[in-house]
Amino acid sequence: MAGGASDVGLVFLRLAGLGLASHGYEKVFHGDMSSFADHVGKIGFPVPIVFAWAAALSELVGGTLVAIGLYARFAAAFAATTMFVAAFLQHATDDFKTREPALLYLVIMLALACTGAGKWSVDGVARKSA
Repeated sequence: MAGGASDVGLVFLRLAGLGLASHGYEKVFHGDMSSFADHVGKIGFPVPIVFAWAAALSELVGGTLVAIGLYARFAAAFAATTMFVAAFLQHATDDFKTREPALLYLVIMLALACTGAGKWSVDGVARKSA
């Protein structure tokens, strides 16, 4: 993507990372990881506590990295994977309203994994100075 409005648009998309990070923050610092791990185990993941921590950190760390635009493609890809699991496995039988946040984060993270963070990001500044 080449400058101007596209880079402004990427900044707005990256702000969704803050919302995703807040979900991860709640899980890591205020949630019950053993309960979350039980849910992860019920959808078929082996060693559920490891995958529960991976999902929570994907949201917290991945969302933060996306928001600032550091390793954004990599972080967005991991976050998208977590949101895919949330939307299509964890909430597979739920109504659309319940699945919608995971679907929205999934689409945004996929877009950022494809486009990158843009020039107004840590990645963009590092690329320019290299």
